[in-house]
Amino acid sequence: MENLELFNRVFEYSQMVIGYDTYDSLPIDDVEYPFIVLDNMENIPKNLKTDLSGRTTITVHVWGNNDMRLEVAKALEKFSSLKEIESDNFEFKTRFNENSTQILNDTSVANTVLIHGIATLVFDWFRKRKE
Repeated sequence: MENLELFNRVFEYSQMVIGYDTYDSLPIDDVEYPFIVLDNMENIPKNLKTDLSGRTTITVHVWGNNDMRLEVAKALEKFSSLKEIESDNFEFKTRFNENSTQILNDTSVANTVLIHGIATLVFDWFRKRKE
């Protein structure tokens, strides 16, 4: 459940704060650049005596055409600046020292150079206390 809540909040952040079309997989149809794909998630729960917490890693891909390196870099920076996210049941806190970003030139489409930004975001999560 914590994975889904984090995914949904990052998805909302992508659309509302960054403002680009966001997908949960690479779009099959032609779409306008730039766009964002939320990709792999890894969850490592930690079962404590009285509670449950853990760490989740999510990979975010930002795609732009060859003229959009700055837009891709700014989007990666905004993702990297996420500090905390709250959902209905969990709090997620970023582990800045474990986050990473990279920008690649992608030539997988014939006669095209795309800018492919990748952000790996790491969050510690905690179940909210019910009062």
